[in-house]
Amino acid sequence: MISAGKNLNGAFARVVVVFLAASLYWITPVAGTCESFHYVDLHPTGWSSSAALCLNDFAEVAGYGRTLDGERGFVWSSGTFREILPPGADSARATWINGQGEVAGTAYTGGVPHAFLLRDGAYLDPTPGWGWSEATYVGEDGAVAGTGEFGAYITRDGVAEIFPGFTSVAMGNSSGQWVGSSGTSSLLYLPEQGYLNVTPPGAIASTPRGINESGLVAVVAQWMGTTKGYVKSGEFYIDMTPAGWSSSQATAINDLNAVVGYGDSTAGIRSFLRSGGTTEEIAFPGWQSTEAVSLNNAGQVAGAGTTGDGEPHAFLASPAVMTSSGTPLSAAAPGASGGCSMAPVARSVRSPSSPTAAAALLLLPLLLIRRPGGKYR
Repeated sequence: MISAGKNLNGAFARVVVVFLAASLYWITPVAGTCESFHYVDLHPTGWSSSAALCLNDFAEVAGYGRTLDGERGFVWSSGTFREILPPGADSARATWINGQGEVAGTAYTGGVPHAFLLRDGAYLDPTPGWGWSEATYVGEDGAVAGTGEFGAYITRDGVAEIFPGFTSVAMGNSSGQWVGSSGTSSLLYLPEQGYLNVTPPGAIASTPRGINESGLVAVVAQWMGTTKGYVKSGEFYIDMTPAGWSSSQATAINDLNAVVGYGDSTAGIRSFLRSGGTTEEIAFPGWQSTEAVSLNNAGQVAGAGTTGDGEPHAFLASPAVMTSSGTPLSAAAPGASGGCSMAPVARSVRSPSSPTAAAALLLLPLLLIRRPGGKYR
């Protein structure tokens, strides 16, 4: 584990809230945002349920749902749905879509799961010869990650590398840093350094939910009686729970260090988008609940919720942005209502590891946690 700070006397764990300059936590602002969102219901016609799991920087959404014939994956792009089901499979889930439009997921045949990669219209097998496998992620370089018969893996062109410290690999970044699970703990793998436990001290269990190009990690920690989302920034754990909420989950972090998640608010299950010291609530109009699970670098959010009729539906929420000249854009995503519109991003100029906006130095409240008689981590 990484340790920092000085020892403090006392028999019980202490929580100290301090304000530190964001040399510990940089963000790159997106100019011209407004508080409203366009909300798009991504529920495919005729399906009984749907949920979005991943959103890329081109507003392409991967997820899954249930049809009359069973569970199916889907990809939504510019108002068009594509059903995802590898040949011969009984059911499938699409779990991740990268900036090239490649989709990773898991198909089930006779109840046995097997990972797949959808690339250029062809279904590929990232774990050939494995009795079973699951895919959770596909990187910008086409590397697929997950778990399977021989352990937690990362495969490139069907050649698997096993990571024995993980029970499952969740996701990674272009620097070769990976987050995953090991039993009830969250781990961060650093090249040439190995595995670091990134479970907040004192938590009963934790689940890794995201890592960005700066190496900041989003985790969900379980405590006695509650659940809280954190971002691990260097040696510190930053509590993402909005003021007045009884619980939170930090489900994604983008390359601008904005964080999305959901939790129990005073109005029910709602989502939040936190950028620097600002937190904005996300709630699909008229829905009973909204659970955001994915966030792209444009500030768009995807997830699932419960409609006013009690049906589980996938959604996309798009915040307002301005053009470089400061002129509001007027073209909304298909099916959107209200709010402002998103600026289109050209796939050929996409560079998630090198944001073009200038970094801003902000002050953030950091939650420093230590074990009884131990050191801050």
